[in-house]
Amino acid sequence: GKLYLEILSCHDLPNTDVGESVGNLTDAFVSAVFEDAMVQTEVINDELSPHWLPWTKRAFVFGIMHPASMLYLGCFDYDLGLTEHEKIGRVAVNICNLQRDTEYTLRYGLYPSSNVTERKSNGTI
Repeated sequence: GKLYLEILSCHDLPNTDVGESVGNLTDAFVSAVFEDAMVQTEVINDELSPHWLPWTKRAFVFGIMHPASMLYLGCFDYDLGLTEHEKIGRVAVNICNLQRDTEYTLRYGLYPSSNVTERKSNGTI
């Protein structure tokens, strides 16, 4: 089968660009990993609640090799140069809970870690 994924928006992201030029906010993008594939959205600059518009790179199709596979979503702040992109939060989605041939619009909390004791949300996706 196939898994169709469309990243619509994130909300209430933290500003990870604090301390740089005035008005500089998080430059968000989302990476998705499913089985042996990794994709990412376009970067939306200076926005704490970014929305990916229909003509942007936001929709993806994955082939499903195993029905118990997890979909991993991570939100990052894009940084230029040699520095790493800053991690904002992540979520693991169990696709076993989804019905075939059904369209869902879902919202998940983004967390900095899978560690249960660190469960302060860093926004939603």
